[in-house]
Amino acid sequence: MTTDQLTLGEYIRRLRRAAKRSLSSLAEETHISYSHLSRIENDSTVPNADTVARIATALDGDLKLMLEMADCLPRAILDRIAAREETTSPSSLRRALGDDPNRSGLPRDSGADLNGLALAADPSEVELSAVMTAVSRLVLLKPAQRSAVIRLIQSLYEERHEQSS
Repeated sequence: MTTDQLTLGEYIRRLRRAAKRSLSSLAEETHISYSHLSRIENDSTVPNADTVARIATALDGDLKLMLEMADCLPRAILDRIAAREETTSPSSLRRALGDDPNRSGLPRDSGADLNGLALAADPSEVELSAVMTAVSRLVLLKPAQRSAVIRLIQSLYEERHEQSS
């Protein structure tokens, strides 16, 4: 599919139709309302990065291209995604976006509590505060969103340990 002149909405519609998917089935899988998906396909609204990622995962679309088309992230972040795509398999990127049904939570290391983690990682007070704030916000997310964040963290953890091996 050539994408030179396509808008994000047209690209998504073509992916969806090529996959023989209805808006209803895509809405159900992505947990994005039918009307919002319709507005995205009609280029009546610009989706946020999370929405683009969920659609890309469901339709097996080119995440980097879709994020660029949506113009919803700063250039520096898009560049980091591009760099990661060059060194990471597509399945790893999908896992990072929360599309790995084989995983359900963070690794359960023995003794992996916050005090133990703090001692092992030796974070600064600012970092500890930021982690605690992030965790307190994480528990307020919807279960599917929490799972996606957890899988992203797992992916980053695994990527780091694969590189150091």
